[in-house]
Amino acid sequence: MTTLTQHDQDSAPARRISRKPATGRPVLFAVLLGLAALLLMWVLIAGPALPLPLMIIAAGTALGIVALSWTVAGPRL
Repeated sequence: MTTLTQHDQDSAPARRISRKPATGRPVLFAVLLGLAALLLMWVLIAGPALPLPLMIIAAGTALGIVALSWTVAGPRL
């Protein structure tokens, strides 16, 4: 009859769980999202006094900034 000791079980190499590093540029990401938020705030405040095409362009620009921030500086999934 063979008995296993604790030493025999611990001799197996431990597997490390490798996670992808969360690369990206968090400062640039935050700055770009802040810029988009300020642009949308401006559209909401000054919007009624602005012509409709200018409001649509400003809102589309803010949406483009958000998309740009995710692709350029966002976290990698």
